Amino acid sequence: MDNYEKSKELSQKMQSCLRIYADMLGPLAPEKEKIYGFVPGLQLSIEKQTLEKQLDKLEEGIFQVLFTGGFNAGKSTLLNSLMRKEILRAAITAETAVITKIVFGQDESITVYMKGGDNRSGSAESVEMNVQEFFEKYRVDQKDPGKFEKVDYVVLHQPEEGIAGKLVQLVDSPGTENSIVDTQAARRFAESANAIVHLINSTMPFIQEDKEYIASHYSNKQMRNVFFVCNRFDSLSESAQEDLKKAVRFQLKDVFTDKDGRFDEELFNSRVFYTDAYHSLYARLGKKVKTPYGMMECSDDITGVPEFEKSLGEYLTDDDRDKEAFRGYMSQLAGKYVSAVNRIDNILDNYRKGVEKLIEEKEDFEGKKDQLGMIISQIEESCRNCVFGIVSSAKSEYNSTMNRINTGWDNHFKNTSIKFGFGDMIGLAWDKKNDAKVKERTKPFADEVQKYVKDEFKVMGEDLSRSIDAYLKTLERQLSIQQAQLEGLELPISIDDLRWALLGGAEGHGTIDIKGTDKNDANLFQIIMGIIGMDPEIIAGGINGKTSTSKAIVDFLVKNVMEYIAWYVVAWPIGIGMIVYRIANMVKGMKLQKNSRAADILIGMREETVGVLETEQDRYIMELENQLAAVTRAGVTMTDSIRSQVGDYETSLDDTISKLKNQSENLETETERTGKIKELLQKSISEMNQMLNNAPLTESEILKLAV
Repeated sequence: MDNYEKSKELSQKMQSCLRIYADMLGPLAPEKEKIYGFVPGLQLSIEKQTLEKQLDKLEEGIFQVLFTGGFNAGKSTLLNSLMRKEILRAAITAETAVITKIVFGQDESITVYMKGGDNRSGSAESVEMNVQEFFEKYRVDQKDPGKFEKVDYVVLHQPEEGIAGKLVQLVDSPGTENSIVDTQAARRFAESANAIVHLINSTMPFIQEDKEYIASHYSNKQMRNVFFVCNRFDSLSESAQEDLKKAVRFQLKDVFTDKDGRFDEELFNSRVFYTDAYHSLYARLGKKVKTPYGMMECSDDITGVPEFEKSLGEYLTDDDRDKEAFRGYMSQLAGKYVSAVNRIDNILDNYRKGVEKLIEEKEDFEGKKDQLGMIISQIEESCRNCVFGIVSSAKSEYNSTMNRINTGWDNHFKNTSIKFGFGDMIGLAWDKKNDAKVKERTKPFADEVQKYVKDEFKVMGEDLSRSIDAYLKTLERQLSIQQAQLEGLELPISIDDLRWALLGGAEGHGTIDIKGTDKNDANLFQIIMGIIGMDPEIIAGGINGKTSTSKAIVDFLVKNVMEYIAWYVVAWPIGIGMIVYRIANMVKGMKLQKNSRAADILIGMREETVGVLETEQDRYIMELENQLAAVTRAGVTMTDSIRSQVGDYETSLDDTISKLKNQSENLETETERTGKIKELLQKSISEMNQMLNNAPLTESEILKLAV
């Protein structure tokens, strides 16, 4: 493995430079002052996280080698031999049909990546599990052959460094005879692989699937990164081995023939190997093999695996392939250098101008505090006035409705169409203890009274709707004025946290702020109404312009009013006992006039019915007040939030001013500190370019590279 030493050294140096970059861009790190001689950190957290993800990827290896070939060709055994450990168990490869990528990790574990996402960016769905869990869930099951359809590939994190330390990722793919989908997945990995190792089963060489796969993937494509390994070569007799070598030359002729028709003998000899992976693995693990002559030790020298391993290593580390893996980072690092320079400029500018600017800001704020307090009080007062007006209007409308019912009752029922004879009266008096018969006989009366009461309250609902709409429009106008006043103060005060109260954290809406300039933003009025706790669809409809928010509020409140009336007032059992009592009195008095019996009964019910409705008035007003109390609470919630932010803002100003005043030497200290950060960043990226492209970088060249 000596041929990997230069690549190892390059990888370690590059990762060291990236870690320095991450330290310089990340949070302030006083604990690292001893390492660098100053406190690193520019608090560019996103840039630091990006670098750390790149470092994690480099930990997995800079070379990727894909192993493919027919089923039972010995891919797993060869991979285990290269890793010098039985990493790929039968549970993972021979019994499954998914791509398995072996990478370095602190602990042995498996990550299963599902189809339907970008695995490189990390947006694909993934599941972490241990090897045993994977075995139990994803072993081949003839009863459920489709269990792998949603799996894209799996990553096996292996704590042993294996082949070439941490430099090489080994990818075990499904056999060439697998489904089209599996073959396409292997082809996707092949496109990014530094090398491809195609295994051929020496005991069953070049079956039809093998021939077709080689012809479609390698022939006449001048793919110089493909290695062919004829495994289980030891299983053949001497003559069969010679026959196989002739067959290999014949079958792979097109692969190693250039566009001018010349067969590349040198390339063929450096890419085709005959191996005994099984005995190589046992030799490398120090295990003995059972033979007819007893347990015998294996010699790795005669297995052909060391020759293949050496040739693969020479290929991977030749032609600066290791450097190619890092060159893509250079423009990204140059971009981060520009971010760092801008951040340093801002830091120093804040120290130069900070105190004066903050004192001016503080004075400006003090001048606006009284006005801000007035606006806050006005918001609360507007909400309270709206509630008071609506409740007062509801009381008035209810009283008007009761007056109409009371004064119009007799006239409404004097000519009733209900047919109710003397026999009905006697029957009702007789059956007064039979609830079912009583309900049946008195139903026409109950229906008539309910219809009359409902019609009158429907009129009340219409009148109340107009009244509520007027109050809400007034509230909306007042809040719009107050919103404009807040906007005019130009203070850094946000009400974004109320978005959660409005939409429950729903996605798809712009950030809410005081100005509300975005067409998807909720204005102040919509936010307050949203906190009432209505149906989110009503509020969302108002915000999206499908209906006015004012109309949504009116519809909601009037709907609640009418539901309350229907439930508590109209749905009361229309006094069956009252009707029976009324009829019994008529029988006693022998009032037998044919045209007045039903009308007399209904007219006689006025006093009791009106009494019930009057009794329910206070409860109805209380219900309405409870509904509308949320408007007042919304105003208080909003103003409390603004007051809290005002206090936080003022405290922050005072703390910052005090800190800058007490540390007059900060400008000089920060200039020196950030200067060292900039110098170290420039030195790191220049050294990396020297390693990759044999040339250092000046600052102007770094800036140009960033563009």
